[in-house]
Amino acid sequence: MKIETFDRDDHQKLITAEIDPEAMEQFKVQAARKISSQAKIPGFRPGKVPYDIVRRTYGDRAIQEEALTIMLEKIYPDVIKEAGITPYGPGQLQEMLQVDPPKFSFIVPLAPVVELGDYKSIRKEHVNPVITDEKIDDVLRRLQRRSAVSQTVDRPAAEGDLVNLTISAKLATPIEDADPVLIPEGVRQMIAGDPRDFTDEDGNEWPFTGFSAHLLGVTAGEEKTIEYTFPDNSSNDDLNGKEAVFNLKVNTVSSLELHPLDDEFAQSIDSSYENLEALRKGIRDSMQSEETNRYNNSYMESLIEMVVKDATVQYPPVALQDEIDHVISHFEENLNRDQMDLETYLKTRQTTREDFIEKEVKPVAERNLKRNLVLEEFSIRENIQITPEEVQMIRNMAENQARQDPSLKNLARGGVSKQQVADNVARSTINQVFNQRMMNRLRDIAAGKADAPAVEEGPETVDAAAEPVVETAEAEPAADVIDNVSEEPTQAAE
Repeated sequence: MKIETFDRDDHQKLITAEIDPEAMEQFKVQAARKISSQAKIPGFRPGKVPYDIVRRTYGDRAIQEEALTIMLEKIYPDVIKEAGITPYGPGQLQEMLQVDPPKFSFIVPLAPVVELGDYKSIRKEHVNPVITDEKIDDVLRRLQRRSAVSQTVDRPAAEGDLVNLTISAKLATPIEDADPVLIPEGVRQMIAGDPRDFTDEDGNEWPFTGFSAHLLGVTAGEEKTIEYTFPDNSSNDDLNGKEAVFNLKVNTVSSLELHPLDDEFAQSIDSSYENLEALRKGIRDSMQSEETNRYNNSYMESLIEMVVKDATVQYPPVALQDEIDHVISHFEENLNRDQMDLETYLKTRQTTREDFIEKEVKPVAERNLKRNLVLEEFSIRENIQITPEEVQMIRNMAENQARQDPSLKNLARGGVSKQQVADNVARSTINQVFNQRMMNRLRDIAAGKADAPAVEEGPETVDAAAEPVVETAEAEPAADVIDNVSEEPTQAAE
């Protein structure tokens, strides 16, 4: 067999293979035997028909086509081995270049190649978030308002009044074929002159900065139109510089009688709090945990982006297509939970499947694929792994939990076997342990401790009670872990 390989610019190889005529004759004999085993020829048992009889009955073309199929199945592994390449997956027969002697060309996708940059030089300080008294006061203020006594008033809204309004908004000059609606008509309750209840963690007021000030002085029954131009540095890039029209109808204006911030108020919120100071401490502890988790996620995300940005990744088209299929599958699962299918979703978006994939799914899939490949290479380079003994320990823990945890026992009674539940708890735990070890290593590197011994999180430190995905699955260490840090197209592209 003669082999030639040619590089392509899409991380695939073009391979030509020329087969010896003698070998081809042997494949024809096998082909005739296979044809005869599936045929009914009078006077012969299946599989026992002489070659010449098969040839006269079915013709040279049928034998040759079957011979080619058999040959490709048998010689393809030899072609790959002789070409000295590592394929990503099965290759495709491109064309038959000649018949005698048989010569074929294959296109073979190559395994992805990742070249990490100088990731050990990345640095980023880790600073735990601080919960200020002001943040606690904001929470107490919201609790006060939630338990306040409201009284409808017949006067213009003053600062701190509750305004019930019907609001809608649309772009003043929408792009052709784009949906102009920014806010579908609906009822909201907002505080006049105080934006804090409608301000996100980055300080962005909804629906735009300064909106709550427009509620000062409004009266019940009043209709109001507000024209607003979003700044060029808007929190939503799609709205940068866009003009919008907001239509308001004030339904009611109410004053709020707030409960004094005292021990009685604390106990009305939760009887487990003895006094106001205990409530403040409970709020601080809860906020500290939440803010720390949010900060840690953001911090680790930034480290991952540094590693990914400096890496060079090559992969074949089929790898990207696999990731596109993966993203769409997950997106459809999310839609199904909302009682919607992809076709209906695309109709609501007034777009086609092709455009949706090209403009929204493909960019996400490209980011996911590069990110996953980089993190996989990082874990290999840093020798991050879970030992067989740890895997067995996790399996034992998961099986015990499936037997004892009431929520998981109920899940099992719902038609899912205890073994399925245990397998999925184990799989989830393995992913969590692996990810935690990888994140710990990244954090050490960012702190300048790349040469320090790694401190590994053991299985016993991970909450294995995370709600499992109910499917039969074998627990595997590294390969599936990276899926947990992948993106999906959001329904806000909705």
